[in-house]
Order: sequence, then structure tokens, then C-alpha cells
Amino acid sequence: MRNPMSSLREGSVHLRDGRRLAFAESGDPSGAPVIFLHGNPGSRYMRHPDDSLTHRLGVRLITPDRPGYGHSDYQPERTLLDCPSDIEQLANMLGLARFAVFGVSAGGPYAAACAWRLGERITRAAIVSGAAPFDRPGATKGVNRDYRNAYSMAAWPEWLLHPIMALHDRSVRGNPHKALAGVMAHSSADDRAVLSDPAIADQVQGWRLEATRQGVRGMRREAHILVSPWGFRLEEIRPEVHLWYWEGDSIVPPQMGHYLASRIPRTVPHFLPRGGHFSIFTSWKDILTSLARTG
Repeated sequence: MRNPMSSLREGSVHLRDGRRLAFAESGDPSGAPVIFLHGNPGSRYMRHPDDSLTHRLGVRLITPDRPGYGHSDYQPERTLLDCPSDIEQLANMLGLARFAVFGVSAGGPYAAACAWRLGERITRAAIVSGAAPFDRPGATKGVNRDYRNAYSMAAWPEWLLHPIMALHDRSVRGNPHKALAGVMAHSSADDRAVLSDPAIADQVQGWRLEATRQGVRGMRREAHILVSPWGFRLEEIRPEVHLWYWEGDSIVPPQMGHYLASRIPRTVPHFLPRGGHFSIFTSWKDILTSLARTG
């Protein structure tokens, strides 16, 4: 019999505009609700591979596919500020009065947008290796060459970006092990150690393949959103925001977190030595503990 603490519960809701929003739940069904906003590319399967750990922490982890990812319907011309409405509707349909938000990497801006728009409904937020606005001087300082190029390409017209992303996606889907090896080749020693864990490697490959189940439209739109102006002032965010960044991360370096810390009024900084972009796995317990605590 499968361990109930390791079970993944999946579902979907229909939003006011008729779109389907798919999501997965893990952890403790009666625990503190945390809505997890995945990276890019990512999907509802993005989480720590040990669901029993999330359960023991007393967390009900709810991870929606953003539009165009996994089983969620594509939303043409979506912006960063469309996300809080989707999350609010999901929370309403799940009966959540208040909840935490947790965004990783490209999900970080969405966590910030939810904290800004949803205010009192957010118990607290975490931005983990989360991108900062790109419309500022020095936005890509400390970013490795490959990702600097990727961030630059993200600003291209979507019609031009689409065939390049589709070609890359075919390569990744055709040989996911080679794709993961390519990620590891440009990672810190700490990230390579994390990704060498077979359970984590399987988890990463699983959420990556699910991300483009429908093709790359969602991922393409997401790239455009990532490098566009956010459309709100960070200074107006009211909930407490935990910022988690690691010295060895050259995809989203700590300077991005320091920028957010200089603008968001109530931050709890966690700027840690070494590590890398995948240190979310080694710090999973600490991150969720900070979000699930009461008071």
C-alpha cells in the first residue's frame, strides 16, 4: 500500500473566464496551506521528492500549473498581475481564507505580485532564488553567460522566440538525461551534489517534461513576462517576505535578492554562503518551517 504521506493529490478548477487551472497537493491535507509558485520551466510536480517531509512539517503544499503549463489552459497576453486573481480564485474554491505563498526562481515575481495584490490574505511570503525586476541598472550582474544570453533573448518578440524555444524543448524531451547533464555542467559544486541525488534528478526531469506537455507557448509567454516591468511598486508590499539566496547561484545571484530587500518593507533575509540555484532542496525544511509557523 502506498504511504499516504507520500501521495500526490491532483485536481483542477475552472476560473471565471472559463480557463482550467490544474494543481497538485502534497503534504498534510489538514496542515498550514502554502501555495507554491513554480519556476520556468516548471509545473505542478515541482516540489521536494520526499512528500513525507512536507507532511511532517505540517504543510499543505498546493502547486498550480501556470497558464500554458502542464494541464492549465493557455492564457494569451497574460501579465504578471493576472496571477493574483488566479491564485485568489483557487484559494476561494479550496476554502482557504488565508495562506502563504512561496515562489522559486521565475516564480518569485509571482509571489511578490500575490503579496502586493492579496495583502491581508497572505500570512507570509517566501521568494527563493527569485528573479528581481530587469528594468534597472546592473540587473544581470553576476549571472553566468548562458543565462545572460537567455535573459536577453527573453525580450525578443514572441514570434521570433517561439521556434528557438520549441527546438530546444524537442532536444530536452528527446534526451532529458543529457539536458540535466548540461544544467549540471554550468552549476556550482553544491548544485551538482544536489542534482546527483537520483530522487532529486528524477523529480527535476519529471516537472520539466510536464511543463511543456502542451508545447512551449506558456514558457514563451513566461519568458516575456520575466523581463518585463512588474507593474507595481515593491514598496507597497505589506506581508512579511522571506528572501532566500545563495552565494553560488549564477542563474539568480544574490544581488537580485538584495535589490528586493532594499525595496520591500518587511523582509527576513536568508543570504547564505555557497549553495546554488537548487539549494531549495537542501533548505526545504527551513523554508517551509518559516512559512508554516503561527504568529
